[in-house]
Amino acid sequence: MSAKDMRIATARREKAAPTIEQIKHAIQLMPDHTDIERRNKALVAFTLLTGARDGALASFKLKHVNLLDNSVFQDARDVSTKFSKNFYYVLLPGG
Repeated sequence: MSAKDMRIATARREKAAPTIEQIKHAIQLMPDHTDIERRNKALVAFTLLTGARDGALASFKLKHVNLLDNSVFQDARDVSTKFSKNFYYVLLPGG
């Protein structure tokens, strides 16, 4: 493989992602009439607040959420994390 082909193969490409405003707008438009719809809406909002990966989101338990100090502890022993890393999220009010 030539040097040019190697640069092309390993070049980083921009990935399109929605803005925070677009995600907030989508959350506002999501239906919330049933328990499942409310759960889905909460999950999207939780994802926006924490930025956690999908594997971590699926494995969080209620014990990882501390409502008293608005925080979430992503414990690698319990939560599926990339490279077994622990994360501590502080969720700011009014986001």
